[in-house]
This record gives sequence, C-alpha cells and structure tokens, in this order.
Amino acid sequence: MTWQRWPYTVTVHTAGVGVDEYGNPTPSAFTSADVAGDVQPVTTDETRSGIDAVDTDEVRFLFPAGTVVTSSDRLEVAGDTYEVVGPDVDRNTGSVLDYVKVRARRTS
Repeated sequence: MTWQRWPYTVTVHTAGVGVDEYGNPTPSAFTSADVAGDVQPVTTDETRSGIDAVDTDEVRFLFPAGTVVTSSDRLEVAGDTYEVVGPDVDRNTGSVLDYVKVRARRTS
C-alpha cells in the first residue's frame, strides 16, 4: 500500500448568491465540485450499545493549497455531510503551508 497525500474525494457544495427584486443578496442553488483532500478526526464521542462505536463529531479537512472553502460550504465525503465551522488554527507560525485546513462538524 502506498501513502497518498490526498486519499479522499470531497464534494464541496457552495451556496450561490442571487438578488431579490430589491437588489438584496439571497441564497440560491448550490453548486458542487469534487476536490482531493484528507480528513482527520478532531473530537470524538464514544457510545456503547452492544459493541463499541466511535462517532466523530468534529473533523479537520486538508486540501491542496489554493482550494477555496468558505464558512457557508457543505462538505461531503464517504456518505457523510459536514458544515464548515471555520479555519483550523495552525500552531506552526512562520512557516509556509502547502495546504488549506478547515474544521467541520458532521450534520448527517
């Protein structure tokens, strides 16, 4: 097995912005794009019901540099949907990153 930097295909759903009859911005249909990325658990909640199961509540998504992800986007990977919580804090200050990192919470 070889290591892959971006092992998942993540579908990024971005809400469009239209305008109403008065010129005010209004949400419109989502557009979707598949992007290579990685997913890492940040927080988990363990439940026991016959067998041990671990539910991931919050995850970190990593994407190649230049990938645009906004706070209103929805991310879908492996059948689960996540809402973007915000940028992930990078404690490695002073270095140049070659990836984009965001935190997200599972919604389904």
